[in-house]
Amino acid sequence: MSPTLRRPVRVEFVGIMPTLFAHCEHCMEVMHGTGLMPYSEQLEEYPEDVKKQYFELSEVAQKIRDEFGGAVFFDAIDSASPQGVWMTLRHRILRTPCVLIEGKKVFDRLPGYEELRQKILELADTPTLRH
Repeated sequence: MSPTLRRPVRVEFVGIMPTLFAHCEHCMEVMHGTGLMPYSEQLEEYPEDVKKQYFELSEVAQKIRDEFGGAVFFDAIDSASPQGVWMTLRHRILRTPCVLIEGKKVFDRLPGYEELRQKILELADTPTLRH
């Protein structure tokens, strides 16, 4: 049985996020519905460490989403975007990837599933998450 959170939790990943161009959202839904898995050759152009981080992030986020459903909201923020630069300055992010939960920096690296799960549960039980 999955634990229930007292309120929705926002998890933000700040790091190098590959920019991928894809089909429109409706077309992607149709492709997934028919069992086709769209593949982006654009991802192959990125360095191995960026691809590895991207796939690890995707895997951890999917496991969390499978467990908590819509109670956990994810936002992947490219550190080179205007929002990413702002967050880097605001939260004094010195290296990426970095993970923020409810606007609070909690990891200066990409945590594993269990670590992130525990931190979500811990912070979801605190009366106030924002500082």
